[in-house]
Amino acid sequence: MRQLLTAILRFLLRHLLQFALFIVILLAGRLLLAEWRAYSAGSEAIAALRQASDSAGSHGAGLADAATARVNALQKTSQTAIAARLAQVQAQLTALHARQQASLFTLPLPDTHTLALHAQEEAARRVEIEVLAQEARYLTALQAAISGEDARHTLARMHAEHVRAYAALQNNLRQRRELEAQHPLAAHLPGSDAYAQLSRLEAEGQRWREINLQAYRAWAAQRARTNNAARPAPFAIDGAALAGALAPVQAAIATSEAQLARNWIARWRAPVMDVAPTAALLVLSAMLLPVAIKACFYFLLAPVASRLKPLSIAHELQLSGSALPLPPLGKSRISAVSQALLLQPGQQMLIHPAYLQSSPVSSTKRTQWLLDWRFPFTSLAAGMVALTRLESSEPASVTISASDDPLLEVAVVHLPAGSALVFQPRGLVGLVCDADQPLAISSHWRLGSLHAWLTLQLRFIVFRGPVTLIVRGCRGVRLERAGQGRSISQSATLGFSTDVLYSTLRSETFIPYLRGRQALLNDRFDGDNGVYLYEETPRHGKQPGKVGSWFEGFTDAILKVFGI
Repeated sequence: MRQLLTAILRFLLRHLLQFALFIVILLAGRLLLAEWRAYSAGSEAIAALRQASDSAGSHGAGLADAATARVNALQKTSQTAIAARLAQVQAQLTALHARQQASLFTLPLPDTHTLALHAQEEAARRVEIEVLAQEARYLTALQAAISGEDARHTLARMHAEHVRAYAALQNNLRQRRELEAQHPLAAHLPGSDAYAQLSRLEAEGQRWREINLQAYRAWAAQRARTNNAARPAPFAIDGAALAGALAPVQAAIATSEAQLARNWIARWRAPVMDVAPTAALLVLSAMLLPVAIKACFYFLLAPVASRLKPLSIAHELQLSGSALPLPPLGKSRISAVSQALLLQPGQQMLIHPAYLQSSPVSSTKRTQWLLDWRFPFTSLAAGMVALTRLESSEPASVTISASDDPLLEVAVVHLPAGSALVFQPRGLVGLVCDADQPLAISSHWRLGSLHAWLTLQLRFIVFRGPVTLIVRGCRGVRLERAGQGRSISQSATLGFSTDVLYSTLRSETFIPYLRGRQALLNDRFDGDNGVYLYEETPRHGKQPGKVGSWFEGFTDAILKVFGI
């Protein structure tokens, strides 16, 4: 019963969590979609307003030049021609005022499609109204000066028109306040009668405000002419007033930009677009640069290295002595899960504690901290530290086995006196040597060899006999004759005798090397009397794509440089 309840609770909890996760995902998607739509609409609205402003500015400049030339030409004509032109201007102003779209540049802005269709037309209409209004005021003044009308009478008439317009504007304001007082909520609720009445009063108020402003300007101009009864100066468009006609458009642009600046997509878009080309270039470099480097290594350097003279360690290091015993034909496998060694009196065994399976109780065991104090770094890097040293006063059988890894096998390599073996200590787990003689290990650098630089094996460590090496290898260790030429993966090589001719051979196919499945160069061994040692399944540095593989490969390269 308890298990049933637990299963039911887990089932319900899992699906409740899924339900909550779906809600979060849907809300986040809706928010993201809303932000994107707002960003798109705002960007399109700003673009439409800017286009309308620029087009209206150009249109206004053309209208101003035409009006200036036309009005200045009328100064030498009759009063009838001036009156006819003034009537045309007033008729055009009336038609333009009738096409007014009061809410086009006020918040909230209309939809982007409507704004794109009518913004340019509305901006041009406002510019045309301003140009015609200035022309009408000047023609009125010019007509008054030419007709010889009493300046003071004209000034009084214009003042009366201004007073009537101002009174009508104040009456409109009073009606709007009364309507808002009577219907404080419905007056601002779209669709209601009060809202429609308030909108109509606002449109009338805007019209009376423009009429009042024109009447005031006409009265001010007439008053200036009253003090100076001479003809007015040549007509010129007031640029500041013409620019002021587009003030609603500029205000709408500024407001839209402020709203767009609060959109987080707009805030992130500019910084991202600034660094996007650099990031794309870096990604492209990261994709192509390794390919170019590997192609250069494979098609240029590796063929050169393959044609170089093979390296003879015995000749280069001036070593001489007996060769290692050759393995029987067809019996190259020398490893097993465990190996039994007979430790003679006067000999000592240095063995890693994890590989010491059994030993006589009568044997003496002590701790030796390093394999050889002359090579502390090599001993530490190869793991040959805190070794167990065994000595016995009588022949003792010692069993060696890899107890910590079922895939490892152990091999025993005997180096007779006078022989030498180039060996990588990473595969060493112990050795048997004479107790009264120092361990014969030497280190040799090969900085002038292209083979060494391409394989990053700049250092060779040579073990000299008599000594018995205890070697480990994954899935087994083999000792084979070099013969007329053998090739093997560098990661599998454990060592080779010094009388072997050592060289490198480029891997056969480029694609596996490009994908990191195969090394650039393989080891090649030649020599009838030479042997080489390798493990069957190398595991070090063979984990591409896993976490830490880069660091592991870097560490393996450093150890390889030092011949470890």
